[in-house]
Amino acid sequence: MEQQTFALPRFLESYLEDPSAIVTFALTLKTVPNKTLGLNLKQPYSAWKLYANGKLIGASGILDPVSGHHIAYPDYPIISFTPKHKTTKLLLYLGNSQHRHLGFYGVPEIAPYGMLEQHRLKASIIEMMVVTILVSFAVYHLGLFIAWRRDKVPFWFAMLCLSLALRATTTGEKILLHLFPNISWEMLTRIEYASGYMALPFFVLYFGSLYPKQTSRIAESVYLGTGLTFLSFTFFSSTVFFTATLPYYELVVVTFIIYGLWILYRSLKDKESGSVIAFLAFSVFAVTVVHDLLMFENIISSSTDMLPYGFVLYLLAQAAILLLRYASAFRLIETQSNNLETIVGERTKALSALLAQRDLLLRELTHRVKNNLQFIISLLWIQRKEADMQTNQSLKTLEAQIQAIAAVHESLCTQNKISVIEINEYIQKLIISLEQLYPDLSVTFVPSRSIYLQTDHVISLGLIINELVTNHIKYSTASQMPTVHISIQKNLDRNVVLHYNDGADHRETFECSTVSAFGLPKLGWPMIKEFIKQMKGEIVVLHDHVELHFSSNESF
Repeated sequence: MEQQTFALPRFLESYLEDPSAIVTFALTLKTVPNKTLGLNLKQPYSAWKLYANGKLIGASGILDPVSGHHIAYPDYPIISFTPKHKTTKLLLYLGNSQHRHLGFYGVPEIAPYGMLEQHRLKASIIEMMVVTILVSFAVYHLGLFIAWRRDKVPFWFAMLCLSLALRATTTGEKILLHLFPNISWEMLTRIEYASGYMALPFFVLYFGSLYPKQTSRIAESVYLGTGLTFLSFTFFSSTVFFTATLPYYELVVVTFIIYGLWILYRSLKDKESGSVIAFLAFSVFAVTVVHDLLMFENIISSSTDMLPYGFVLYLLAQAAILLLRYASAFRLIETQSNNLETIVGERTKALSALLAQRDLLLRELTHRVKNNLQFIISLLWIQRKEADMQTNQSLKTLEAQIQAIAAVHESLCTQNKISVIEINEYIQKLIISLEQLYPDLSVTFVPSRSIYLQTDHVISLGLIINELVTNHIKYSTASQMPTVHISIQKNLDRNVVLHYNDGADHRETFECSTVSAFGLPKLGWPMIKEFIKQMKGEIVVLHDHVELHFSSNESF
């Protein structure tokens, strides 16, 4: 069968002036007798029946032309049929009385038997991976909140992750339907819209907690009230009504994106820690949200939800920001306790006991975070075995970034001090994990005598090395991949210099990497510069290598 496409209107109510109707599609196929074909209707919003040469070959839902009340089913099976003639006439009947749209979620596909099933399996695996990552990060941030309940940022971010994870199970391949096969179309649709609508209030509360000085309380109240109003529609109104409210909700989301960028811009002006990373990651996330909104309104031709992938990127940035915040907060507490020892006698004992208890909590939290991150790394490794080349490369990049953070927690779990880390051992662990992830990669490392860095600086250093190495792999081929040379030197004045050489001259990309697609700053060199700034260090790009200058911490 030749591969052909034909124009098919996605939403039909504009032609019928009413989404409550029954429509008929007729298609004549040139077929090979006795060669089985598969057909995927791509989640029509409506009840349907499909006939091949007058014989019923598939159906979902109940069509009632007398009452005009049609009941859709949530499942959409891939239909297989074996043509008996050289031409096959397909008749499709769609009946809708439950949704604001009458039509298809995506473009129907016809292919040789087995091909569509393989595509669905791959899509289900990727979606399950995304859901698992979202849930894992939600548990991770709930652990942070339990350890320090005065900070509400991890709690609201965990709730946001859970709401997006729930929504991801109701779209695409509908993972929730596999877990609860008896769920009704109406209940599944209510959960889909409710999980999407509740994401806005959680995002508002998360931003308000993370940026209290830059947030407008009036705007926060307006967005909270608006989001809860839309959420109430999914509980107390019909499916026809609340599905029709989606375009208005999308307008609210667009205004909130602009509001969020304004908050992050003010954070940049105030030079808050991690503001550059937050602004860049949120900008990319905003692009994926706008993409999905344009797709839902049939303005652009696409059938892939990009929001979960954009949010996974935002998750990585958020994890790094929170780790830096908590490490800085712990360092501040430790400094204040040392000062109080010289002033207060009796209160010092009580404060020491409190710090010991917090140290225990942070150690337990570090152990749990390490286990959660290792679980995510293992999951990514398993999924890469079944993924195509492009998806495999994306998963490798995610795995390398998570491994850089996980190595810090692994080091903290194997030493007595939790405020500083010996970086020679840490860099060696990081190199081993990168070489295991990329078999064609070869890295030589020349260590120095013991060098200790603060925990937040080690996180920054690990992400910098990871970014340099993964970019080296990205722009090299397996047959022409020079060995990466890394060495580190410690001077008598506590200054540390890390040399990185991968055989490339990075001066041009370092100077000319400020703007990329969509007019957004790239996440490569700007991210490295931000991490160097947080380490109070300096980066020097020469013609044959890159140097990172920073100070060690020996007062522990």
